[in-house]
Amino acid sequence: MLLFLFALVCALIPKAESYTNVLGTALESCSGPGMARTGFMRDGHCTEVHDDRGSHHICIDLSSTSGGNFCSVTGQPNWCESSMGCHESYSQQCPVEHWCVCQWAFASYIQNAGGCDQIQDIVCEATNMVALTAYESQASSSPHVAQALDCLRSRCAVPSTHSIEGEQPVENGQQNPPELSSSDNAPVVPLVISGMVLCVAVGLAAGLFIGKRIAKAKAQKNKENLAVGKNIQVL
Repeated sequence: MLLFLFALVCALIPKAESYTNVLGTALESCSGPGMARTGFMRDGHCTEVHDDRGSHHICIDLSSTSGGNFCSVTGQPNWCESSMGCHESYSQQCPVEHWCVCQWAFASYIQNAGGCDQIQDIVCEATNMVALTAYESQASSSPHVAQALDCLRSRCAVPSTHSIEGEQPVENGQQNPPELSSSDNAPVVPLVISGMVLCVAVGLAAGLFIGKRIAKAKAQKNKENLAVGKNIQVL
């Protein structure tokens, strides 16, 4: 039973290679060596699970000198200039550089910064196609989302009408931008109950369970062999 749960949980964890970027190619890692590791699942990619109501799909270069500081423009504590666990070794500290930010906070960022020319650089290869799809579904009813859509298309040279084979639908069934607080885009420390941790936990539990069963079976076998040996001596 535990092995079944282990396989089920691991199968449900989103795989980054199943996503495409706004250019229509495989989604690349947002963070890299020498940078703090980003991503809602802290795997470097701008993907998410259902707990990520902020939809952290946009990869921006927070170290770029062009444009206004993302944190200050969006009214957040300045984690943009902080250090966190490194991409290659989470036990070490590296500066926050390329980071997955909330697609809805990104739309507000453009608006508050004064336009697309006033923001920091976008890492197009690591920006999830899901963000573009979400913007397209909301552009007609939200001017600032339409502005974000135009900005993403302009910065990443995406055609105004794209047709990507295998294009993903909007994640989490979101049809409208959620109401987000200023902390919703701040770095999220992976929860113990996140998919990866749960997968490992179930795997370890399964291993311990099987190990105990094997040890118990061996002990019983040794006990039986000892009993047989005593019977032979008596005879």
